[in-house]
Amino acid sequence: MQVSLKQLEACVDRYEQWKSKDAEASLYESTGKRAAVDGVSDDQNLEQRKHMLRDFGLEPVDFAFERAIGQNDSVYSNFIETIQSAKRKVGRIVIKRSNTIQGYATGFMVSERLLLTNWHVFKQKEDALDSEVQFGYEYDGSGRPKTPHIFKLAPKDFFFSFEKLDYCVVAVHPLDDQGRLPITEIGYHYLNPTLGKLAGEGQEFVNIIHHPDGDYMQLSIRENKFVKIQENTLWYEADTSQGSSGSPVFNDQFQVVALHHMGVPKKSEDGTHYVDKDNKPILPENGKIDTRRIVWIANEGIRISKLTAHLFAQFPDHALVKGMQKPFVPATTGNLDAPMENVQTASPSNTDAILISIPNATLMANGVVQVTVQNQATTVQSGGASVGISGSVVDPQLMEELEKASAEQQVDYSRCQGYDPAYMGVKLPFPQPNKALRPFAAKRKDAPEEIELKYYYYSVIQHAIRKMPMVSAINVDGDPAKRQDDSEREDKWLRDVRIDLEAQLTDKFYANSGFDKGHMSRREDANYADNPNDAKLFADMTCMHTNACPQVGKLNRSSSKGLWGRLEKVILEKGVSVESGKQSRISVYNGPIFAESDPVFRGVQIPMEFWKMVVWRDDKNKLKATAFKLTQVPLVADINFEAIDVDQNMEFREFQISIEQLASLTGLDFSAYKKYDTFGKKIKAKKEVKLETEEALLEMLAV
Repeated sequence: MQVSLKQLEACVDRYEQWKSKDAEASLYESTGKRAAVDGVSDDQNLEQRKHMLRDFGLEPVDFAFERAIGQNDSVYSNFIETIQSAKRKVGRIVIKRSNTIQGYATGFMVSERLLLTNWHVFKQKEDALDSEVQFGYEYDGSGRPKTPHIFKLAPKDFFFSFEKLDYCVVAVHPLDDQGRLPITEIGYHYLNPTLGKLAGEGQEFVNIIHHPDGDYMQLSIRENKFVKIQENTLWYEADTSQGSSGSPVFNDQFQVVALHHMGVPKKSEDGTHYVDKDNKPILPENGKIDTRRIVWIANEGIRISKLTAHLFAQFPDHALVKGMQKPFVPATTGNLDAPMENVQTASPSNTDAILISIPNATLMANGVVQVTVQNQATTVQSGGASVGISGSVVDPQLMEELEKASAEQQVDYSRCQGYDPAYMGVKLPFPQPNKALRPFAAKRKDAPEEIELKYYYYSVIQHAIRKMPMVSAINVDGDPAKRQDDSEREDKWLRDVRIDLEAQLTDKFYANSGFDKGHMSRREDANYADNPNDAKLFADMTCMHTNACPQVGKLNRSSSKGLWGRLEKVILEKGVSVESGKQSRISVYNGPIFAESDPVFRGVQIPMEFWKMVVWRDDKNKLKATAFKLTQVPLVADINFEAIDVDQNMEFREFQISIEQLASLTGLDFSAYKKYDTFGKKIKAKKEVKLETEEALLEMLAV
């Protein structure tokens, strides 16, 4: 294969800058700490690495961490199974035009249909039209070549190639060239967009699965040191060569950390030209150089967090790209040599087995499958597909999930008017995400141009990647006469079928996690109407997963002293003026503050900070607004996310912040609210003020 000389020289320039003895290099050598990358220091990155190792759960955390930082070279025996799973998703790319082979590369599946490789492999759609990917192109245990599974590429279904980050994503045909093996049987590598997949520079090792020179699959394992992280790239020491373009670069848990794209070639002693292994010059032709002769002295990969952020911003609504955002769930069978065309969930010989056959197309189209469960004379009706049950045992968890799925489908949103911008007597628009944030907003399937989810009295915009609301805003009526529902509270949490279910958390995520489902718009704030039934209905609809974030109990519960619940009660019950014995109308806006450094729990980044803004009218009928920030960092900084243990003496930090600062922290447009901001009118402060007491809070509200 020939690669662009311009691209190769740019890689060399980055390498030489890294090796130069500049101020940062001198600082690193003297202190052992590099400059922060993406605002994350070595110490912070190390903490994130610990959290991710704990969350991944393949081995004891301390053991994995010692190996990650180079203090232990042993691996548990399940390392072999991990490799087996990882390599089946990596293929040899055969680059063809008509029936002529132009070269070879490596690629790997990143969703059920999409393959990732380099821009310099396929620069445009036409380059991929006749090409194919071969999975299982390797030797067997006896040293004999295996028969690979060959799939044609399908660039007409999807193709995107980007030079600056040297990546290409292309669709693969749904069936192999024999028309028998679905591409879904191959599986895929989930590209985790979060930080924390590698420890410090020079401490951890990476693994590469590749097809060098188009050869049978090879593995570069454990002796490939991660040596440098830069804005868009990683540097590592590894044995790679031509044909390795497009290879996945893994950490020891076989999470993809980078897309291998190029290395630094050996040069002549005078530095004037590239040389081969015999020190003979390699001369460029038409601005390209033959990589088959290059001797590589260092390697560079594109950081996965940068690659995914760019791709998701380009295609926020494309169904195939959204498939990359779902963590991979292994299929029932893991044997590519004996694929099962019809997989049953249990053996027919088991008399208590539930046998389920559900078309993939139904799952993909609707997100939820309705099922009829039948046991001879007994039938439980829950929708379209059917499930036959042998014997009399029905899995209670399955039934509960089916009932919940049915309830989600039956929710009636027709009366939901959502947040009212004119509620306070002037137009206060529902805050919208800025240009950078908007591509990550979940789109409604029933109205693809819409991102606002309207409920009773409140509206939400959901972050499709973080699976939590960007903003939840509610109109609150303080009239006690309208609080007609006094029934016992029972929260039943549902997902919103108007957006992708994959963009929402679930009860299963929260189970045994130590996290509460923290309401953004409070249940109590929606619990008002002209009759008890409506009041209960409106309150119940705040229990949507789109209106919740994972919060430790002490932060979430109103009864806790000094926490988020207390802040809500002070603002909403004490801090607004009372007219004729009735509380005034107010509007309340809530949400998390997303940070790239947020720790990961069960594959989801957990926000460490939250915000709230309240708009009200004072005794003189003047409109006012104030914003607050609360952090749970002091609680979770040093704890095991898999076994959260709340320190009962831990206090949270509460701050008042300016609305301008709030906009900067959240990426939301609050321009219509700034003129009503009370922040800074009694205090000289640039960004935030810590609130020590309720009296201090009330003083802020009285400005």
